[in-house]
Amino acid sequence: MRRKREDLPSGKQTVLTWGLVVLWVLVMIIGVACWVNPQWLKELSRPGIKVETREYRDFGDDALRQGNYPRAIAQYRRALATKPDDIGATVNLGIAYSQAGDGASAVRLLKDSLQMPILRKGVIYYNLGELLEKQGRQGEAARYYQQAVGFDVEQDVVYRKLGSLYLAAERYEDARVAFEMSLASQLDIGLPYKYMLRRKMDLFEDDPTNLKIIDEQLAQEIGPEDLGRYDLEIIRRTQQSDPEIAKTHNYLGLINGRLGDIGKAIEHFRESLRIWPDNSDAKRSLRLLEQLREQQD
Repeated sequence: MRRKREDLPSGKQTVLTWGLVVLWVLVMIIGVACWVNPQWLKELSRPGIKVETREYRDFGDDALRQGNYPRAIAQYRRALATKPDDIGATVNLGIAYSQAGDGASAVRLLKDSLQMPILRKGVIYYNLGELLEKQGRQGEAARYYQQAVGFDVEQDVVYRKLGSLYLAAERYEDARVAFEMSLASQLDIGLPYKYMLRRKMDLFEDDPTNLKIIDEQLAQEIGPEDLGRYDLEIIRRTQQSDPEIAKTHNYLGLINGRLGDIGKAIEHFRESLRIWPDNSDAKRSLRLLEQLREQQD
């Protein structure tokens, strides 16, 4: 026959009582810790949060590629509910909204995200510019592209966007400056390395030591002497055959022609053809400008 608790010896009753008290205290401590959510508890849960966020974001990316925008939106929302400052989920959610025909929500989302402590604001500025440009709001788009200058997004692309908007608005001097800055970025051998560093910064958000090292490297100038001979050779060969650089020379040829600087325009079209010999636009423009210069002489 099982003995009742009151039949237990007093010593055992005391141990049992204190055991229940200790268990109750532990439960209360855990409950309070979860409610207060101290920093040490956040640190313990951070790796799991990252994994969960990445999984939701990957599901969203798959749905976005397949054109299933409602599913993509749902997955990106789950990712942001887990980690509100996830830059990839934020930008791609904006793209999914836009592709689904809800441009207003896309713009609102990206503008709201600028109020958060995210590392790569340049990506947000650039994507806001693109969204607004697609909506025909060129003035606003230009302002956000301007804000992306100096940030982590590829500067040659930012300046090209600005130059195209200025060219369409017949602001030829502004367009010339923008495309010259785009060309300078395309020819800067250190920028690809810096872009790589900036894209990796979010991987080290919990690693102050490596973040500091990256910040120091980003602040330094990178010249030919900082690159190995083989790497430098690859970069130079790429630049000598890059159609995007040829297109920039095309734009500068067109803009200088409209500004009346025929000699400069011819130089840019010739450089474009040196890089891209089959560029029919450059061939036609160069021929017309050379004929014009002959008539002037």
